[in-house]
Amino acid sequence: MSDLQTIHGRIVDLRRHVNVHLYHLRPCAPSDRYELWIRCQDGSERKFTLHTRCMPARRGHEVSLIVALGKTPRVLGLANWTALDGANYVRTDPPALLRPRDGLAVLALGTPLVVTWGAAGVVLSVPVALVYLLAAGVLRAGARIRRAAQVDMAIDREAGRIAGPWRGALH
Repeated sequence: MSDLQTIHGRIVDLRRHVNVHLYHLRPCAPSDRYELWIRCQDGSERKFTLHTRCMPARRGHEVSLIVALGKTPRVLGLANWTALDGANYVRTDPPALLRPRDGLAVLALGTPLVVTWGAAGVVLSVPVALVYLLAAGVLRAGARIRRAAQVDMAIDREAGRIAGPWRGALH
């Protein structure tokens, strides 16, 4: 069962924020942030925050958001029915395949080898680290590809429900 939810409504307010980083040290993630307020079909308003550089919608546009459920909902896709445009944010702004905690994992794997076998452990820890980093990158890339396909299917499903003949035109 997918943990994706579709939220349909009209954009009431849309604001773009750009972070300025000290000494021009930029993180890997986009520094742009959009705050998006949607008025749902039941009249309620909901706020979403998107960390992206791509926003294919403006105030007043009718949109469908593909959201990952969780403690804080994360927008993974947007389909704009007013402009017949959209974005799959899993594909547009992908996170890094390797993360800072992977360095800690490499140290945790290599330290027992060095302590146990000394100089031979140092030599063995290099291929162990490479195998770990390669496996982590491949598994995360596979998960990203699978999630992007899920978002595409959710957008297509919503297109079939809302737009009828424009099915598949948002990719």
